Amino acid sequence: MNVPLSVTVQSLVAAMLAKSGLRSQFHLMIEVGLGKLEQAISAACDYVLLLDVSGSMSGIVGEVSKLDALKAACENVINRFNPDDRVSIIAFDEQPTTMMALANCDHRGKTEAINTVYGLGLGGATCFASALLAAKQLLHDSSHKRAVLFFTDGENTGGGDPLPVVTQMREAGITLYAGGLGVNNQGEQVLDQLAGANFRSLTTAADVDAFLKDAAAQAAGAIVTNAQLRLTPVTFAQVNNFDLVARNGTPNYALADSTMRLLPIGDLAEGDRYQAYLGLNIVLPEDIRAGRRAFGKVEVIGDVVAMGIKGQVLAQTPIAVMFGDQAVATVNSTVKDMINTAATARELYLAGQATNTADAAAHVANARKTAAFSQDAVASALRAQMSTIEAQIAKDPDAAQKAARRATRGFSAEDAAAALRNLRQS
Repeated sequence: MNVPLSVTVQSLVAAMLAKSGLRSQFHLMIEVGLGKLEQAISAACDYVLLLDVSGSMSGIVGEVSKLDALKAACENVINRFNPDDRVSIIAFDEQPTTMMALANCDHRGKTEAINTVYGLGLGGATCFASALLAAKQLLHDSSHKRAVLFFTDGENTGGGDPLPVVTQMREAGITLYAGGLGVNNQGEQVLDQLAGANFRSLTTAADVDAFLKDAAAQAAGAIVTNAQLRLTPVTFAQVNNFDLVARNGTPNYALADSTMRLLPIGDLAEGDRYQAYLGLNIVLPEDIRAGRRAFGKVEVIGDVVAMGIKGQVLAQTPIAVMFGDQAVATVNSTVKDMINTAATARELYLAGQATNTADAAAHVANARKTAAFSQDAVASALRAQMSTIEAQIAKDPDAAQKAARRATRGFSAEDAAAALRNLRQS
């Protein structure tokens, strides 16, 4: 059975001028969608709950300790796992400890997992790299879908750089979801680098519960995992921007890798629709003529565990633009809105990642300028949070930066649960 995955490229304008040597800017929208399946595809998932038990987890969130809030949230999510799933518990401070090996999520396994969580005590410092490596090694031989639900309340305090471990996890087909409770802005910047669009900034006990439910629902509903857009432009094209903008009509911003050729988009469930922005600079070649011309291709690569597919091209399309003897300036309004929304999301994201208040304020100001030019639902969601971010930037820049970053990640637990319900009903 084929996976009904599609990828399309649309241009901002109807046709560009076909003139040799002309320096042209291409503004393109890439859409990736997973359609309705002919028959249900399902695969069990192996979950690792990777839980911070450092000393700072004794702090209070609301009316309970952070550790108690985490325990209650873990109980809730464990009870949602399917019987053919498996779960493991790894607690970490300066060192990871596997508290429970992978066990089936039948009644006995869930009971063991919940009892294990409630038995967790407080430790010392916080080291990410060794904890993530332990999760990767535990899932190494699994033939199921694999997801690590990584929770922390603090900064990485040592033990090496965790980013290479996360790269290895991604290459192995393991999906990482990261939630940071009350983490300062610098710590969130690290978590964002690790998990990209799967990072969530958390402030309340309810946020912790929603994060774990959201992550588990996404992992359970995923048909395609570890999905990436791979860009192969012609050699004379310069890639200016390559950004993930939205998922199912809500902000879900992420940047391409340093090569500007790979853009991780995460997991796809039935009915999912992603939008990405691609900006190219090209000096038109001597043989340019009126008609449709391709300047490379874009591919969706990923895993479909239920079909034994790993790291394969699942869909592809040319990066094609129409040319004419005269430019046709008719604008595709959907693409126009998405491009402006991409600019707003990018500026808010960069505000969150800025290393000083002046740069953060400048990016927030730029976001306000671009937000006015788009009328789509994603832009509306971003605009709704702009006033709060602007008011905070002078008084509490750390809080403003966290709010700016959080605004670009709008895929909710309710969205994921609805997607999972639709999958199970099909």
